[in-house]
Amino acid sequence: MGTDQQRSAKKSPNPWKLAFISLALMLAIAAVWLFSKITMEQPGQSAEDAQVAVQSKDRLTVGLSLNNTELAVIANEYMKSEQSLAGYSLEITDVATLKGETVLLGFSIPFALSGEPHATTDGNLQLKVTDISLGGLSLPEKEALRLLAQFLTLPAFVSLDAESETVLMNLSGIDLPKESAIRLLSIDKETKEYSFEVSIPAENLIE
Repeated sequence: MGTDQQRSAKKSPNPWKLAFISLALMLAIAAVWLFSKITMEQPGQSAEDAQVAVQSKDRLTVGLSLNNTELAVIANEYMKSEQSLAGYSLEITDVATLKGETVLLGFSIPFALSGEPHATTDGNLQLKVTDISLGGLSLPEKEALRLLAQFLTLPAFVSLDAESETVLMNLSGIDLPKESAIRLLSIDKETKEYSFEVSIPAENLIE
């Protein structure tokens, strides 16, 4: 009985993934419609242009912008869906702050990790650590980050580097459905908007 429940739980899709991909698919469908309208109204297409059109249809790429609140909602929904991340929460303002508890030497210790978000050149999200609170311990930030890296439970696509005092979210390592991919293009500090590029195989839109 327990095994059946575990299998059922593994097969259940995460709500944040479904919401994100649904939105991306709607944008992609709109892009296909617009692209078809443009190509139909331009009969004088060259063979080279047509090849580009075929390549574009093989894999659709659309833009998606999320503000601080929307991104935090998606992240928190994801953490709620992962048992190992139960009790964690994320707040995003000018900085991103992850809060929760970790077990250190047999004791449950509250922590808060804050970092300034940056878009890397390869499309990932990096946080430059600005503040760490680890229970009542008085430790240098690097030492506190080393302890968190050792004892904190994080998804496989998130890594902590104590030496550079950074947290890296490897977006290409996220297990998205339908062979989709996501890259972070930029972060607008004034409007608090994160611009993403979502790539979806065109064949998945007609399944």
